[in-house]
Amino acid sequence: MGGGSGSGTDGTTGSDDSDTDTTESGGGGQSQSLIIGSVFPSGHVINEMAKEWASSVEAETEGRVAITIEESFGGEKEVMEQTQIGSIDGTIIGTRWVIDYDPKNFWVESPFVFEGWEQQRRAFQTEFFDDGRQRLREQGKQMLVNEPVYRGYRHTTGNKAFETPEDIQGTNLRVPDLTPWVNIWSGIGASPTTVAFDELYSALQQGVVDAQENPAETVRSSSLYEVQDYYTLTKHLASTGWFTLGTQALSNISDEDQTTMVDSLTSSIQELSSSIAESESQAIEALKEQGMNVVEPDRDAWLEAAKEPLQTQFEENWEPSLEEVRNI
Repeated sequence: MGGGSGSGTDGTTGSDDSDTDTTESGGGGQSQSLIIGSVFPSGHVINEMAKEWASSVEAETEGRVAITIEESFGGEKEVMEQTQIGSIDGTIIGTRWVIDYDPKNFWVESPFVFEGWEQQRRAFQTEFFDDGRQRLREQGKQMLVNEPVYRGYRHTTGNKAFETPEDIQGTNLRVPDLTPWVNIWSGIGASPTTVAFDELYSALQQGVVDAQENPAETVRSSSLYEVQDYYTLTKHLASTGWFTLGTQALSNISDEDQTTMVDSLTSSIQELSSSIAESESQAIEALKEQGMNVVEPDRDAWLEAAKEPLQTQFEENWEPSLEEVRNI
């Protein structure tokens, strides 16, 4: 168990210091040891950044706050639950907090909603997410810390190019098991299929599915270029990573040390996001070297094709309108 008691918080994209609740308690000022559970594998760039951040916090607080990053607590659901009950003191996760605590705003993590990353990042700063953050604090016993980590755009691979939506009609496209994603891709004209990621390579190799969508680094590190010929830069969504901290753990830390934690984490996230954006370009170049054909599609045509299924999704399941969101 971490210092004090456990808790976990998710970073929300685009939230600034004023959006965090890291000063909601004065704190006792005594030394605290925190354990933060990460869902990313050992050696992942987010974990390496987090470990450097933990070292800097311990140095800047003169040992009053010691943070350990652990990768052995399970997936997003598990680490959030363990933070909630106090077994650990925070999380490094993906988008689970939106699914669990703000499902009516899951548009923020859905394909073809945004024109680009900066618009998606701004969306997290809006009041649409105030209630979700509050539910995460009150029910999940954790809170989001500052802005998200940019993890790269998701693009589409296949054995042909998808320059326009017409090119993907009827294509058996693997997508994660997320109903909104299935609905949107289906509405565009693909035939989406949910396949576990650890089965994806063989599914592509055996023709169980014909195409898939993922960031360039995932395509490279998973060797999907061996079973797919084209990488179409659909830029349909930017993947994000989040940090959360348990509210009880924070209550045992002084306001000054909380500020040190948040400020240094914010700086680290911004630097890492810039680094990932650079490595994203390098990963795309590496895919070219591996023989993949990288295609720049008619993205306006893709956004237009997604408009009708997105409007249906917004009207039936989500709080704002598509027009409101695209005007962010």
